[in-house]
Amino acid sequence: MKQFTPATKGMNRDLFKFILMILMVLDHIDNFISPYLADTFHILTRVVAVGFAYLVVEGLFYTHSRKLYLTRLLGWGAFMALGNYLLNLFVLRKQYQMSILGDNIFLTLFIGAVIICLWDNHQEPKKKQLLKIASIFLLIIGLIPIFEGSFVILPFMLITQLTHKNIKKRNWYYIGLMTVLLIIELPMALSIPNSTPLMIFDSIAMNASDIFFISIIPFLHFYSGELGKYDHKLKYLFYFFYPAHLWLIHLISNFSG
Repeated sequence: MKQFTPATKGMNRDLFKFILMILMVLDHIDNFISPYLADTFHILTRVVAVGFAYLVVEGLFYTHSRKLYLTRLLGWGAFMALGNYLLNLFVLRKQYQMSILGDNIFLTLFIGAVIICLWDNHQEPKKKQLLKIASIFLLIIGLIPIFEGSFVILPFMLITQLTHKNIKKRNWYYIGLMTVLLIIELPMALSIPNSTPLMIFDSIAMNASDIFFISIIPFLHFYSGELGKYDHKLKYLFYFFYPAHLWLIHLISNFSG
């Protein structure tokens, strides 16, 4: 199985993760900044979810055990769901409570990883086709907006899987997904009455921001796909950082608001 090599040029995996985590924090501090700055951050940070989704797809190509990889995503998803539930139950006031499924990207990434594993199977032809049908069915079910970012993340992950190592095709498929989202979301965002430029900007940020996931293309242009110097030591950093930063922000908001 192919292994990563130490990074020599471009943005290695460590730096890619650090940038995504910084942007992730900026997206979640809307309670502490002006609404229009929050809108700006919300647009600029649409790259975060798909960035980590890309890393999961990449990880499934190189992991020694897909079963363990899936178990890890599901385990952290369950852990965060429990943490969200307990904080809601015992600590957070209603206006600061968290969604059990909607504030839990681990579960979305787990569903996306399952879809990929069902699609990319090595069974006999008849069973292979059945598993591909099952993956499409799961994709359709996953598009129901109850999981965090699933409407974008799940098709993004399947596209990334299907276009592995074909950058030109991958980018065109990403643009195709963005176009679909644009057709669905932009009319709703522009339908506000008596609109001003600032109101339109706010409406796009709130109702049509999914289209800005396309900023992943320039990010991936500079991403080398290679290991950083500290990759092994920082392997689980995101798994700890994601729930910790969300819980901390909600706790600060709860006790200072």
